[in-house]
Amino acid sequence: MNHREPQVHELDIITEHGTVTRLPTSFPLIDPELDEYLDPDLFQKGFDDALEHLGTLPPAWARHFATTTLAQEPDPEDDEPSHTRGFRAGLYGHLRHGTS
Repeated sequence: MNHREPQVHELDIITEHGTVTRLPTSFPLIDPELDEYLDPDLFQKGFDDALEHLGTLPPAWARHFATTTLAQEPDPEDDEPSHTRGFRAGLYGHLRHGTS
C-alpha cells in the first residue's frame, strides 16, 4: 500500500477539523503591511506633500495637475519610490474623494 502525504496548496488552511481551501479573491494573499520596499514615513511624507501642493492650487488646476501626473508612469529609477507612491496616493485620493 502506498501512503502519500496529501498535497497542501498555498491557499489551504489546515485546521483540526480538516483542510479549507480559500478563494484567492477572499482576501489579499500579499499583505500590504508587509511590503518590504515601502518606507511608511516616506510614503506619508509624499502623501502630505501632494495634499499640500494641491492645496496651493485653484481647484481646477489641482484636478488637472493630479490627472496629468497620474497619467504618467512613475520613473523606474526613482531614488525615493516610497515618497513617489505616497505622492501618487495623495493625488489619487484628491481625485477620488476631493470635494473640489
